[in-house]
Amino acid sequence: ARSSSVLLAVSPLLPLLLLLLLLGSAVDRASSSPDADYVPSLPGYGPPPTRQWSGYLDATEGCDTSINGEYCKIHYWFAEAEGGNDADARDADLASEKPVVLWLNGGPGSSSVLGFLQELGPLLMNATGGFMKNPWSWTNEAHVLVIESPVGVGYSYCAAQVDGGKCHNTDKYTASSARAALVDFFTTKFPELSDNEFFITGESYAGVYIPTLSKEILDHASSSDVVNLRGIAVGDPCTDNDAQADSMDSLWYGHKYGLVPDQAFDLLWHECKMRSPSVMARGGPHAFKAEVTERVEAELGEEWSDLDRDDEETRDEIRTIHRETLFHPGPHFVDSTECKLARRKFLLQTSKGLSQGWDDMYIDDYSLFGPGGYGKEDDDMARWMMRPDVRRALHVEDCPSKQWPIPENGFKYKKEYDACNWNEVPAGAPSMIDFYREIAPKLDVSFVYNGDTDPCVSYEGTRTAISRVDFPELDGGGYRPWFYNHTAAPPSVLAEKSPMFGPDLLTSSTGAQFGGEVVNYEHGLSFLTVHGSGHMVPQFRPQAALHMLGKLLRKEGLLSPLLPKNETLAEMGAKEFSKVMDEWTEKAKGPPYVVGAAEEEEEAEAAKPVRGGATEVGGKQSVY
Repeated sequence: ARSSSVLLAVSPLLPLLLLLLLLGSAVDRASSSPDADYVPSLPGYGPPPTRQWSGYLDATEGCDTSINGEYCKIHYWFAEAEGGNDADARDADLASEKPVVLWLNGGPGSSSVLGFLQELGPLLMNATGGFMKNPWSWTNEAHVLVIESPVGVGYSYCAAQVDGGKCHNTDKYTASSARAALVDFFTTKFPELSDNEFFITGESYAGVYIPTLSKEILDHASSSDVVNLRGIAVGDPCTDNDAQADSMDSLWYGHKYGLVPDQAFDLLWHECKMRSPSVMARGGPHAFKAEVTERVEAELGEEWSDLDRDDEETRDEIRTIHRETLFHPGPHFVDSTECKLARRKFLLQTSKGLSQGWDDMYIDDYSLFGPGGYGKEDDDMARWMMRPDVRRALHVEDCPSKQWPIPENGFKYKKEYDACNWNEVPAGAPSMIDFYREIAPKLDVSFVYNGDTDPCVSYEGTRTAISRVDFPELDGGGYRPWFYNHTAAPPSVLAEKSPMFGPDLLTSSTGAQFGGEVVNYEHGLSFLTVHGSGHMVPQFRPQAALHMLGKLLRKEGLLSPLLPKNETLAEMGAKEFSKVMDEWTEKAKGPPYVVGAAEEEEEAEAAKPVRGGATEVGGKQSVY
């Protein structure tokens, strides 16, 4: 106080100057979103539903510049939360109270823009290759940020790529580069959001990206470049090779879902010692492609890429190597006539072992119940993303690659952890189980979820992996159902949407519906299944995914009420248990666990026509 009095006495104009400085600082903070990155219009659509920005974040500090060159740039795309400003109000303040959610796709090599434009963003690719508004966009709950990570994926690039080389990444450098990009986002691009709660979400190999990036952020929590990380949601994830070994095997999965008869499974699994790990277990499509390339180079010579690709003999050799690599029955396969016959029948019965690369694929390898062989969405996206006017609109013209999502000369990736790399695990490498033990106690909430029909990463292995974190279950937090409010989809959305998006969407509301199972552990860790969903939960179950996101952001790990204690359940009489089960289920379907469902059910009941010829049986109407 004394110092202030002296200063005011020295300069009577100082209060005015201080006020002007404070006002100037506030104006700078409110309008600090990057004008050069603003996206006023998207080619083929027009102004987006909410304001969006796209451009580059500086990831150099976390990148391996010894091999990637002097700089690394990560492409970001950011959409403002709903309920903010006019889409045209470029300079208006952001809705600063909303959390920021980062979404990451996996691969390695899968662009997060795929998730943004096919799963959860405000605009989605429709059935004709255009765009439609997404009623269940995650921007309903938060600001949404996607980054194309690591460098060399999508329009993210490194200095070496400019000179015709490849970007090189490892699991560790991917995490440190992503953290450097996030620091740039919150300090340079959008400092007005630096105090907002931040959550990381994603799927597939993001099962490695998210825990490792979270640890990288938490390890720097005492520095000045703080990212306000509060929670994570990790979907259908690469987690632990041992826990997920069987459940990521297409023979095991095919038998579970009735594609392979018991006798054939017993023969192949136990006597023939056949194993058919999914492409995801091998590290994803891009890692598998690298494996094939290495074999081709070894057998045809490093100059194979200079050979005439139209030469039928060369193409046949490459096809043979690809086929042998993809469908190899494992190192311990018994090569008997009986086993070879059973294996060939297995391939016929299971769409070539749930292949991700077979032209005649008839079972969708990501959803099981989706239309087989439907790849139009990816092709439409790639064509749109590579258009010159789209590159200009997204401010990515500086990227040396004109091909998307993988550059013309590819990229290099080295895996360092014991997850989704069954054939190249470094000795003593930790899995994500070890990371969860360290990061979950430092976060407010951690969700690990899995679609319960995912052929790629089946839920059993993920559930086992999370149980091996060895956190105690909450008292009453054991495996139990959770519900969400299933609302009517606009008919225009059903007519326009891609066949892969929201196969459960209906024109009528059905109220509180079974969403899956949940188990809660100490330290805010929860494992959830998502009923009926395949690999990409926000795409296949958009309403359930948005419900789950809301719970994450509000840090409500209890998606349904806790169960009575085990001894209480065991000692109940049959009548008492029946009453408790009814009451528990009704409670789980209502607020605060499910909001809005009861009101919609009442409206639907009131609107039902009165029908004759019916009698009530067990509390329901039975028509006879």
